[in-house]
Formats: sequence, C-alpha cells, structure tokens
Amino acid sequence: MSENIKDALEYAVDLSSGQEVIHKIENHVFYDSNKASLRNLFPAKYADPLEVNSLSGLVQYLLSKFDQELSDDPDELLVHVKSPTKVVVYSQLNAERKRESLIAAQAELQNYPYGQFLDQERFVINIKSLFDRTDDAEAILRFSSAIKIENSADVKDDGVTQTATVRTGAKTVAEGEVPSPAVLRPFRTFLEVEQPESQFVFRINERGNCALFEADGGLWKYHAKESIHEYLKTELKELIDKEKITIIL
Repeated sequence: MSENIKDALEYAVDLSSGQEVIHKIENHVFYDSNKASLRNLFPAKYADPLEVNSLSGLVQYLLSKFDQELSDDPDELLVHVKSPTKVVVYSQLNAERKRESLIAAQAELQNYPYGQFLDQERFVINIKSLFDRTDDAEAILRFSSAIKIENSADVKDDGVTQTATVRTGAKTVAEGEVPSPAVLRPFRTFLEVEQPESQFVFRINERGNCALFEADGGLWKYHAKESIHEYLKTELKELIDKEKITIIL
C-alpha cells in the first residue's frame, strides 16, 4: 500500500469521528482531529541522504548534479561544515519549512587514545600510524623507542620537561630530554586537507609507558573546519560563482 493511500485511509477513518477540521494552505491539505496540531494529508517524502567518506566524493556528487531537477536553473544548495569530520549538503526549505539532507561526508578515522598511558610498543605503533611525521613526532619516536626504565629514579620531571634514561647504542646508556610540549599533526580530519597542528604534552611514567595529552583547548577543530571550507571553495568554485552553492561553518 502506498503512503498516499495509507494517509488517505487514515484520514477517512478519522473523518468518521466527526471532529476533524480541514485546512488548505496553497496546494497542501491539512487536518487535525484534536484542534491542536495540524497533519499534512500528503506530506513531502524525503530520501535517505547519500553517505560518502571523503570530501572528493562529496565534490564529485555536487558537480555531477546527479539528483537535481533537469532544469537549466536548479535550486541553490547549502553545504554545512558541521565538524572536522562531517560535512552535510541540504536543499532549500520546502513549503513545510523543512530541508532535505542530500549527501553527507563522514571521515573514517582511527582516533588516538589521548590521556592514556600506553606500553612502549603500542605507543610507537600509534605514533607511526596516526600522526604526520613532523620533527617533534620523529623526536618522540626516537625517545619512546629507546626508553630503558630500571626504576623510578630514571625519570626526572621538573613540571616543564622530563628527562629519561635512553639507550643510545647497543651497550651505551645516556640521558636525553623529552620534547614537551610537542607540536604534532594527528590525522583528525579529512585526508584531502592539511592536518591541523597543535600542542601536546608528552609524558612517561615510572613503568616506561608513554602518553600524550592535548594542550590546545580544542582550537584545532576551528582550523580543521577552515581548511575544509577553503578546500570546498576551491573545488566548487564553478557552482559558487553561479550562486548554486553556499558554504557555511
């Protein structure tokens, strides 16, 4: 049974109670059975939004004009950069003051466990796989890979920097300063844009486990959204110039 027929039958049943009020606004017919709320007899139907995992996929969809009406002057679309990992495209408001979500890009990323001490092997693997190889990242890798903890006296902490005993050769042991705060670029947004850098506090505990603590107050999120905005402005310039796309943060 189609939705239109179903709605019509529901209306017919309600009509038998003799309490309905029918309203016609432009080309829409509404009714209510409790004198409090209106219900559209034939409401607009919305498709589920298309889901992609990259900004390039979203751009390709918009440039193709695949789901837009076959006209020389399609409606303007709204592109909302909702977060560093999500962008949604909406249609204009319809007669019912509702928007349709046409497509959503959701980045697929593996998150680093900030604030947790990890054993040496897990920490090194996470740094290598989830961070861009900046100078500070390389320095942290060198230190964390060479840590040799014998007792708690091996770690010296003055509240600003830490000093740990590290292995500098097969048999030689020396002291090295751990960089903290470190400027790193974790993979935290779409891979098409430059990953935002921010500061992290690097710590080693008495067991030789390592941890990173975020130290920028979430400012990276704003920079990530700005990068996404700039990327979309460049890739969708043709549609923006024709006033067919509006991008907001």
